Amino acid sequence: MLTEQERKDLISRLNISFCTPALWKDRESFLNLTDEQLKNSLYDLSATILLRILTGDIGSIQHLMNLLPDVGFEDFIKPIIPTISNRDFFHSLSRLSYLDVSLEPYYSTACGRPSILNGLRDFSYYGNFVLKHKDKSLQLLKALYGKDYKQVYDIVSAEIYYQRNDNFDAMVRITSAIPILERNQSFIFLVVALYQQIFILTMNGEVKSASVIMMHLRDRVKDIKGSSFEYNIDAMSVRLALYDGNLEFVNEWLEKQAPDENKELNLMEVYSYFVKMRCYLLYDKHLALLSLAEQLRFYFEISRRYIDLIFVSCMEALSWYKTGKKEKAFELMDKALELAEKYHIYRAIADEGVLMFKLLQEYQKARGSSPFLAKVISIARHVSILYPQYLNISSEKDTNFTEMEKDILRLLEQGKTYDEIAEIFFISVNTVRYHIKKIYPKLDVSSASQAIFKAKKIGLI
Repeated sequence: MLTEQERKDLISRLNISFCTPALWKDRESFLNLTDEQLKNSLYDLSATILLRILTGDIGSIQHLMNLLPDVGFEDFIKPIIPTISNRDFFHSLSRLSYLDVSLEPYYSTACGRPSILNGLRDFSYYGNFVLKHKDKSLQLLKALYGKDYKQVYDIVSAEIYYQRNDNFDAMVRITSAIPILERNQSFIFLVVALYQQIFILTMNGEVKSASVIMMHLRDRVKDIKGSSFEYNIDAMSVRLALYDGNLEFVNEWLEKQAPDENKELNLMEVYSYFVKMRCYLLYDKHLALLSLAEQLRFYFEISRRYIDLIFVSCMEALSWYKTGKKEKAFELMDKALELAEKYHIYRAIADEGVLMFKLLQEYQKARGSSPFLAKVISIARHVSILYPQYLNISSEKDTNFTEMEKDILRLLEQGKTYDEIAEIFFISVNTVRYHIKKIYPKLDVSSASQAIFKAKKIGLI
């Protein structure tokens, strides 16, 4: 058994390195260790367990836990394992609280997501407990997050209030936490609080104020050297840009920075994957969206990540809805709405705006209404009024273009000449010019370069 000081020293070492890009880059040196090697190093074993979680390899966790040579150390590991029961989770935190030690921010990280409620572990189903039992919640949060536990409570409760569409109480909580976190230089939690503030402002139509705070948030991410937030800071801006209609920025992120889900899964990038799914939906890349959604759904189901399952079901439903498969969309919304009502989650659905509003209206006609559904529809209506083009641009812009015109635009983007395009389609160069002459006024442009830029901006190519 480790002594109390040895445990504290080990936790301190873990806090410095856990859940950082540096650990991820060095993952092979941990993941290739043998069982005997892992038994001889609690640090290596702890790092390997976390990396298995981040790669979605949940099935191997129990085996690794059985290798722990120090039974008393398991309470430091259990809270980060998404598949442990609520009972084990609370018991581990209670024992840590009794020992007067905490896992602190790096160890129990938000995993690069701008959320504590939905970070490495999904706390959304603890909503009622957090709001009704503040003292007990503070005690447990202290074990998880250390000295900033009171401000963490404000952030968690703000996120709960926001999901329940109580924006006023959410903003009060956030604004009370931010100056204290700033003064304490607790930048990990400050980033989460700032993003929540930004998003609430955006959902109230105050985009300019949100943009100013976003610049401050970016500076704070730079202050957290080696933070997993580095994976997702641009994705945070892209999500806001989708509401603001800044598709030039969205397209640049997709081309140069968005994660590739076809490579190794990295759960520090889940937030970016979610933003990418929204882009896929915007640009009608439905096969790519559904493939990514199902890849993530497996992990979310075994990890009981309910708020993530709500989102994935919504994205899939919207994709099927846009392709005309309404009954399939309704079946997915059955699942999303059932979970959302159980955990009092409104905004995760309604914030998807005009397309969601249209889908839910038809869903209501087909399935019938309920007070919960009526409220979600009301919120979605408000979002659709604020941002009528959010996730809805391509479906409105594409209708006036023939498939030939779209193909020609794609070839122009690839740098093909008129002669080369004519050769590809077995048509004359004059016919190519005829099609391009029809394209220009539809896009309100006067050159090929302008046409390519505008077509990309509206999601035509």
